[in-house]
Amino acid sequence: MKKLKLYVLDNGKMWQDDSLLVAGSRLGTADNKNPPVNWSDIPIHTFLIQHPDGYILFDTSCHPKGMTERWPEFQRKQSPYVVPEEGLLINRLAQLKVRPADIRYVVVSHLHVDHGGCLEFFTNSEIIVSDSEFTKTMRQYVMNEDLGVHMPLDIKEWINARLKWKPVETSEKQVELLEGVTILNLGPGHSWGMLGLLVELGNTGNVILASDAIYTKENAGPPIRLPGIMYDSIGYGDTIKYLTSLAKKRDAQIWCGHDRVQFAGLIKSTEGFYD
Repeated sequence: MKKLKLYVLDNGKMWQDDSLLVAGSRLGTADNKNPPVNWSDIPIHTFLIQHPDGYILFDTSCHPKGMTERWPEFQRKQSPYVVPEEGLLINRLAQLKVRPADIRYVVVSHLHVDHGGCLEFFTNSEIIVSDSEFTKTMRQYVMNEDLGVHMPLDIKEWINARLKWKPVETSEKQVELLEGVTILNLGPGHSWGMLGLLVELGNTGNVILASDAIYTKENAGPPIRLPGIMYDSIGYGDTIKYLTSLAKKRDAQIWCGHDRVQFAGLIKSTEGFYD
């Protein structure tokens, strides 16, 4: 088995209503008909895998100019992004002496604002994405239809950058990318098409990078609690069942997309790595 290193890159925070993570987290009652919303931060992060056969990046966080130029007003107000200069993805990579040009593969879990925001910088990389996610995102874009949290200006720059896209077909449920790294094609749920990664580490053991297929441990339950942002509720629930079953079968940890408590306990790239 080849020796891998897995780095956790801290790329700042987003602030938002907790009901986006767990639907119905703040319900009114007859005695309290209009309870205040709970507004808190969630971690934004990416993962770098150092593999003997090439670097793999999982997700690309938010664009550095999202809050100033790139995002429409609704996005800036619904989920404002806060990040120190050193937390920007390109700077986190530079701290590890890695350039965008050094990345062989970028696996993007889905194309939302906080996961595909920096794709345009990886022009030398093969960009691996769910075929459903890619096709429906581009269809909505060219037809000028509502894209929700898929950002039109991000998409425009992906096209201008002439990225090397590699869609994963619906029929491809698990795809070995490199030895010890397997793409999990999770289907629809949080978005039109979700990808995860199973990373096999010699000392740490197996890790499933679930991204927003499981926002937080609270979503996974039991019982399953759905988030406030999703495309397919049945798909979301089915994906949680699949990932928790796979985790038991492969004796793997599941790292969620935006679990602030779990993320706080992870070793960050400035402190070390998992191997």
